[in-house]
Amino acid sequence: MRILIIFIFVFCSQILSLDRQKQTKILWPLEKKLPISGSFAEFRNSSMHMGCDFKTFGINGFPVLGVYDGSITQISYSQAGYGLSIILSSNQLGLNSRYAHLHDLYGEITGLEEFKHALRLLGSKEGFLLKLRPDLFPVLAGMKIARAGETGSGVSHLHLEIMDSSGYINPLMLPNYQIQDTTPPIMYILYIDSDKAPTQNYHLKQVDYGKYVVDSSEEIISSGKIKLRLGGYDLMNSRNRNNIYGLRLRVNNNTVYQKTLDRMSYQEAGNREILYDVNKSSLSPPIYVYNFFDSVSNKPSVNLDEYTHKVNLELILFDASGNESILNLPIKIENNNLSTNYKSTNLFKSSDSIVELDFSKVKILQNGYISIERLSEVPEKFKSEDFFVVSDVYEIKAHNFSWRGEILGKFKKDFPNKEDSLYLYELNSGRWIPLNPKKLSNQMSFALNRLGILAVMKDKSPPVVNFPYLVSRDYNLPELKDKRMIERFYAIYDKGSGIAKMTVLLEGLAYPFEYDKDRGFIKLEVPLAFSKYKKHFFIQIGLSDKAGNNSEWFTDIISM
Repeated sequence: MRILIIFIFVFCSQILSLDRQKQTKILWPLEKKLPISGSFAEFRNSSMHMGCDFKTFGINGFPVLGVYDGSITQISYSQAGYGLSIILSSNQLGLNSRYAHLHDLYGEITGLEEFKHALRLLGSKEGFLLKLRPDLFPVLAGMKIARAGETGSGVSHLHLEIMDSSGYINPLMLPNYQIQDTTPPIMYILYIDSDKAPTQNYHLKQVDYGKYVVDSSEEIISSGKIKLRLGGYDLMNSRNRNNIYGLRLRVNNNTVYQKTLDRMSYQEAGNREILYDVNKSSLSPPIYVYNFFDSVSNKPSVNLDEYTHKVNLELILFDASGNESILNLPIKIENNNLSTNYKSTNLFKSSDSIVELDFSKVKILQNGYISIERLSEVPEKFKSEDFFVVSDVYEIKAHNFSWRGEILGKFKKDFPNKEDSLYLYELNSGRWIPLNPKKLSNQMSFALNRLGILAVMKDKSPPVVNFPYLVSRDYNLPELKDKRMIERFYAIYDKGSGIAKMTVLLEGLAYPFEYDKDRGFIKLEVPLAFSKYKKHFFIQIGLSDKAGNNSEWFTDIISM
């Protein structure tokens, strides 16, 4: 028996040693130690982000390296999603790594870029996907295999996924991917759902380094089976709002729930609801609302009925560097039954029937209820001279209720003015989002996938054009630039309804341009050959928004 135990110990030690050996062989994917700007398992509107994004400061052309010895086993191109991507495989390590959003495949692998061009010419306009024999394009660790870009979606960056047979691996767990990070995660907002009381929302305040409390002078009172959700994010060395590495719930100093995001199975990666409240999380700006309970078994975070008088909870977020933030949450237990008398329905209305939400076409994940409450007064933060409320204001809350998909809504009032439209104020992101409703004679119909405050707003705020200060004006490194052209970039912005029309004039005549929605830029290319006719050219840019507001004409001079 003792020999068997020793054998098992040695065998397991070899496996662990082999795993560590594998981890150290996975190298950084770029020549420079550029910051990580998007982390593992981040919330996305349609999926989860199952890799890391490496920040290239919006510039194309940084050399991309092989992260280990292997071979390229897949090449693909699409106009959205991954864009130009390749998969590097290693049988020895049992790993596959996807590089995405590449600009091109120029590097040290002979013929790879030419092969891509041939596939694009032979394939459809939408793109292609081709699996390759492992002997065609061998790769050594550290070899230049491509250049970073922005194909597919988003501003230029490198997206890297690392996978094995069981699922996705978080690159931040690897020795060569450790970063110098001393900032604990940020805690922003707390939600408490109960089967015996309405949902309670609390903003959080920091009282010490990594220490948070509820921003309320009143004692927190609840009862029954509660589910806790906490909105927050992590700041790494890119200063982007990133995902955390793990979360933990402690009740009276005992850990009752923990989830560490060092890896994720393929099944978990396809189900955002396991980790997040999808109706409260926000992508722009990112606020990730984490579930502090097992959503698969639908077990609550804590059953307060098992305790008497008072219970002390700690909600903890931690990052890959070991920094922790702790919310101390004492709850007074008082039995009540405030919300158990609602009927099961797919249709919810405000008490005056002005706002109506139809959930019949979506998947309901929790069978609580939705409240639509008309606020007695407009909050001061909603008041502005050029963008202001012109209707009653309604707050939509979910009580032990969540869903997947877009619900259909109606706002039953007549608002014939063009500059009036329906908006949702997101409590997490602190901004108004236009819902682009369909206007009928006596109502607006709209689609909605999250919670917030609903109101009709009047947009008198004109759009703005300016130089992109504090943002790089170059798209490409010098070796990628078209030396026959002069490039110019102009930042555009609209506070309310969104840009409807853009006009660009060169010397008073309409001139072609490119709109980059990810950067919020207008890009112009003016041929250097124009210098044969003039040395200076006037550029004029004008914008109109969907409410009919016009910007002032913006003027720039291009000297050849």
